[in-house]
Amino acid sequence: MMRRSRARPPRPSPGERMKANLHRLRQENVDLRRILELYEEAVRQLTLENTALRRGATVLVLPARSRPDPAIQS
Repeated sequence: MMRRSRARPPRPSPGERMKANLHRLRQENVDLRRILELYEEAVRQLTLENTALRRGATVLVLPARSRPDPAIQS
């Protein structure tokens, strides 16, 4: 039985690997900043609702998401 040898793709140079890692890390940073914005908004809304409830005010329930999902816009 004859085996075909698969040619391995050339390994990227250290500079190319560094650029790819830098790109990946920057993208992760952007993603984490988006997630942080969502959490900040959720905490802000909860703080406002909590303050209103403590004062005895009526709290209106808003839609679960007041801003469009940035992932869908892409």
